[in-house]
Amino acid sequence: MNRRRILVAVVSVSLLVLLALLLPSLHQAPPPRLAPPPSPVPLPEPPAAAAHRLLPPSPLAAEAAATPVAQALALQDVDPHKAFGSKNAPVVMEEFSDYQCPACKTLYTTTNRLLMDNYVTTGKVYLLHRDFPLAMHAYSRVAARYARAAAEISKIEPVEQALFQNQEKWEQTGDVDGTVAAVLTPSEMNKVRALVKGGTLDALIDKDFALGQTYRVSQTPTTIFHCKGQTYPYAGVMTYDTMKQFLEQLLSQK
Repeated sequence: MNRRRILVAVVSVSLLVLLALLLPSLHQAPPPRLAPPPSPVPLPEPPAAAAHRLLPPSPLAAEAAATPVAQALALQDVDPHKAFGSKNAPVVMEEFSDYQCPACKTLYTTTNRLLMDNYVTTGKVYLLHRDFPLAMHAYSRVAARYARAAAEISKIEPVEQALFQNQEKWEQTGDVDGTVAAVLTPSEMNKVRALVKGGTLDALIDKDFALGQTYRVSQTPTTIFHCKGQTYPYAGVMTYDTMKQFLEQLLSQK
């Protein structure tokens, strides 16, 4: 009898000890799940690869490249009085510009001067000025007429400089004639006025404007680069450093 009691007591104590060990673990919160490791962060693109995407061919560029005949026809329609550099240059640049446009003034007074010195006069770029007077500018077409007339007598450079540098003045007064007269001799100015009054210059301006519309130009300045059968449009002011980088990229293509 005593042995049975002792046996029961031992079993009871064993059960109590076992419960004491199990109860704490039952009340513990389940261990937190480990979050999956984060996706790898992409490495930054190396500079060489980034340079190749400086001016990525847009749908417009692809379309122009796919129609080399249309491009060739457009480049044949060149006014030699408003073209600078060698016709045999590997890169052709068409700049659609408005003389009353502040951004066009910025491009002319900063980027274009260095472009002329380092790429146009050295035979690397053939630069074409295209008139694209915007309707929002009251005197831009008048200025384009005077500039074209000055180009006809080989005086485009001083007249363009006068128009852009004095843009804020003549856009307020409309005195384009006086602005141009300040940099030409009386004899030269008489020739310019005769050409302006002759009524033949608007057709040339309209031809440039129509060409810009085929490129879907919607703002000024817009520059169209042509090289080795490819066409690359760029809208807005391009800094000289950016233009230099892109031109060197084009010139290095084989």
